[in-house]
Amino acid sequence: MNNWLERYTYAVKSYLPAQVRGDVADELLSDLQDECDYRAETLNRDLTDDEIKALLKERGHPMLVAADFQPRPTLVSHSLFPVYLQLLRWLVMAIALVQICLAGLSLIQQQDPRVWQILPQLFWSTLNASLYGFAWLTLIFYLFGESINRTELFKHWKPDTLPKVSAEGEYISRTGSAIEVVVLVYFTAWLNRIIPRSLGENPIAFVFSEQWIGLLPWINALLLASLLMAVAKLIFPYWTRRKLIGDMALHLPTLIILAVIYQWDSALSVVIGTGEHAREFAFSSTWIGIGLAGYAIVALIDVITKARQYRAIG
Repeated sequence: MNNWLERYTYAVKSYLPAQVRGDVADELLSDLQDECDYRAETLNRDLTDDEIKALLKERGHPMLVAADFQPRPTLVSHSLFPVYLQLLRWLVMAIALVQICLAGLSLIQQQDPRVWQILPQLFWSTLNASLYGFAWLTLIFYLFGESINRTELFKHWKPDTLPKVSAEGEYISRTGSAIEVVVLVYFTAWLNRIIPRSLGENPIAFVFSEQWIGLLPWINALLLASLLMAVAKLIFPYWTRRKLIGDMALHLPTLIILAVIYQWDSALSVVIGTGEHAREFAFSSTWIGIGLAGYAIVALIDVITKARQYRAIG
């Protein structure tokens, strides 16, 4: 019984501000347990899973339940505020993705692309478009919010869709996930020469050996998988068994790729400056081996931590 109640409570918490999650979760879980105990006493037996899910169905979608715990005087009615907030997050992420793609196309078309000039423009265009999106979305909810029947909006929701999570698990930081998405997109573009590999007016250039060409498709596949995982964590900021398995599985191909690079004689070098004053520093296999060992230790610790989280999920 507690498994379904905890999953439901956890889902409700994901739509609440961090400062009230604990109190609301305790109150809601206690209320649900009391209701289950009352029905079990009436029936003189324990409730079945289907009966518990029917009770949760009566309570409604977790987003709607969360709305009842956070009344606030805003342009958007408190009953629809979680819906509004979730749509706003998705809207900003979509705008940022479109702006990044447009900036990438602009860089490709330039003969002498300068990343440091594009970044401020990218930030401003994303902020400007997001403000317009925020204004239009708020206006729509203000004008039509009262006509939206929130019960009808989620009438097809079923408790079976609740994520299997640990009641003691930690939420995934959306800020961290957003930074991870930006870094992965930028690194992928940089590695594939979509943006230049040199930095600044006195360039710091990275020179890759020819062996990278054969490995690049595998690295891109790994980066794409990592990007999809980061987006999933950004949109649904809680650990489930699938996310834990996927996140742990990414360590293996990363270690294999690093091991392959470790076997190369001269995989990467850094050139500082140009002309006669240029200085080149090569990364020896020793440094790559240190990086490989360091990553292996971090990966092992991460796998042990996530394995414990996996076992804690009912």
